[in-house]
Amino acid sequence: MKLEFWLDYLSPLSYQTHKLMEIVIEQNPGFELEVLYRSYEMMPGFRFDESCTLYDVVAKHHVLTADETVDLLKGVEDVAHVRPVSVIDAHRLSHLAKQYNLAYAFNRQLFKAYYEEQKDISNHHVLIDIATVVGIDPACAEWVLASDQFRDAVSLNRENAIIKGIHQIPHLRLDGKIRLNGLQSVETLISAINRARIQIKDDEHCKDEHCARKKTH
Repeated sequence: MKLEFWLDYLSPLSYQTHKLMEIVIEQNPGFELEVLYRSYEMMPGFRFDESCTLYDVVAKHHVLTADETVDLLKGVEDVAHVRPVSVIDAHRLSHLAKQYNLAYAFNRQLFKAYYEEQKDISNHHVLIDIATVVGIDPACAEWVLASDQFRDAVSLNRENAIIKGIHQIPHLRLDGKIRLNGLQSVETLISAINRARIQIKDDEHCKDEHCARKKTH
């Protein structure tokens, strides 16, 4: 089953969603989830000054007041200690990770480096170290970062999301049908996965016009 995940590294809710997703995947190997990462920069091209915080980024993206933003992020640890940085290169490198079939490991390590270790994920040396740890050829990672490779792919991911009606992240989509907006609980995610599995089984046994959807091959 495909689980599409639209995310940005500047989104503490995306970080929390990934941690919850890790729990679900590790505790339920029978789900056999294929996680497909979709880049969604909340503030593409924005230059952050020293006074800018993650609270400011989240408030602007979700159109919230300062108090509403604090309330939204109250369950995320150490957000106040994480400085907003440019994440375009991190997104570009995540597309390289897809080609190595290491997207899950790369994103897990990247979120950990940024939120738990407070590393600067706009720094190319930090990004290359993360790529190397998960098994990506460091020379290839260095070449991508020194070029404009995957820049268009990052932009297209965001544009396609907006076309699909996705205007805020995190956003999950299961098997192309079930959508989950915002931060979810482990229980909600498991429930959605089970509903998607039931729908897949129903579709496998349908015929002609009685199908809930026509399968393509």
